[in-house]
Order: sequence, then C-alpha cells, then structure tokens
Amino acid sequence: MIRGNGRTWGWHYLARPLYRALFALRDALAREVEIVDGSRRYRFRCGTFRELKRAMGLFAKEPGTCAWINENVEPGQVFYDIGANIGVYSILASQRVGDSGRVVSFEPHGTNFACLLENILANNLTGIVTPTDVALADVPGCFPFHYTSSLAGSSDSQLGSTRRAGGEEFTPRISALKQATSVDRLIGDGVLPPPDHVKIDVDGLELPILKGMSELLKGPDRPRTIQVEINPGEGALIAGFMEDSGYRLDNKHYTRTGQRKIDAGGDPEVYGYNAVFASTAPHR
Repeated sequence: MIRGNGRTWGWHYLARPLYRALFALRDALAREVEIVDGSRRYRFRCGTFRELKRAMGLFAKEPGTCAWINENVEPGQVFYDIGANIGVYSILASQRVGDSGRVVSFEPHGTNFACLLENILANNLTGIVTPTDVALADVPGCFPFHYTSSLAGSSDSQLGSTRRAGGEEFTPRISALKQATSVDRLIGDGVLPPPDHVKIDVDGLELPILKGMSELLKGPDRPRTIQVEINPGEGALIAGFMEDSGYRLDNKHYTRTGQRKIDAGGDPEVYGYNAVFASTAPHR
C-alpha cells in the first residue's frame, strides 16, 4: 500500500522510477492471445485469468454458437451481440460481416466494456464493431446495475435485480445507476440499423430484452435468426414469445461442459442452453 501526503511527496518523487517499473511489469504480464483459425486470426488482450479463459474458450466453450455464426452471418450484414462481455463472439462475427457489415456489441458491465474496447482495438475493428455500454430492457429508464463482481470477464451481474439467472439472491459487490433503453427505441430513433442476426446472453434478462424488440420482430426488417440463452425454467416462456412473434425453434445446443454431463446421463432440463430461432416470414 502506498500512502502519501504533501510532506512525503519527496519520497514519492524519488520512488517514481520504481513505481514506473512495477506498472510496466504489470502491463507486460497482460497477455495478448492470438487464436488462429485457418486464415483468420483473433487477438485478445488478457489482464486476468477470467479473460484468458474466455479468449481460449472461443471455439471450445460453445461450439454451437460458433457454428451458428459461421453458417448464418454473411458479408454486409448487421449482427447484434447483446451481452458481449469482453467481445469474443463480437470479434468472431466481425470476420463474417466484413468491411461492409457491422457488429453492435452491447455490454453494460463497466470493466468488461473497457476490455471489449481493448479487444476491438487489438483486432483493428473500429470501423466494423460499434461498442455500447447502454443496458437493454423492455422500457427505457434509469435502473441500478448490480455487479456480482467488478473483475473483467465476470458474468451474472443484473439490471434492476439482485437475483441471479437461477433465482439465487446475491449481495452486490457494488451498484451503479445505468441508463437503459430498448432495441425498438434505438432503431426507431435511427441510432442503430436493424440487425440481420442477434445473439442474446444476459444471464436471465433475455425475455425483457426480447419484449423490448417486439416491433422489430414483427416488422419488415426483422432479424433472420436470433440465438437466445435459455436458463432452466425459462424455455417455455421464451419459446412461446418467439412463436407469437413469428419465429420457429430451429435448433438448440448446450455448452461443451453441459453436453458432456448430459451424455454422461445428466438431466437436460437442469442445464441451460442456447436456442436458435429462425424467422418464418420472407425477408426483403
């Protein structure tokens, strides 16, 4: 711990080279990870083990998500990554939309958002990926955003609630006032273009966000596909909402860990999964 006041500034001044060296060492320990997939390269600057784990798990944690992106997202399209965290799937999708397309990355967690910015810069994607730290909801307003952790790469923080996705109460590490809006509002005001594909992974807040894009889902510029994280007990509600909005369930997939447990005899109803919904209406 460094303590100082006006009378000890002289000591701080003499010690500045040491402090500079210590911070330089800290920066050097932050690893830039490069993941190679054929001719494509993905770079992530990792200052914590959680960030490293997310980056290294790009193709391993959710192979179904990678397959959905690679099989559906095309050059020139718009991709929304809602719940982007440090941006692993935003970076992946950016390689699919290309220079003529656009990825919009939503991440309200402050530390995750800062890391998202670094990863966009590391991949030279400032002209393709648009980061935003606005929170999404079904209605606009200001709400407390409760952090389960302030560390980069963390998850399960909640907007307007202190319950995790599974219903467990938690004591926030810290809470911040966050401006929230809806997808319909952002598109209606001309702030963002409508998406061709949407990924939603927000630890239990998926349905309110979907309700906040009701006009989009039923309009002429509706997304072609939407992948939604389904937490235990939420499948029927979300599937019903999507069916009423003109979408059919195309497929569902588990994380690699979840699939292994199911293959070993685990109950599929216990584990969350990602559901991919496809529009049943023709597109312009």
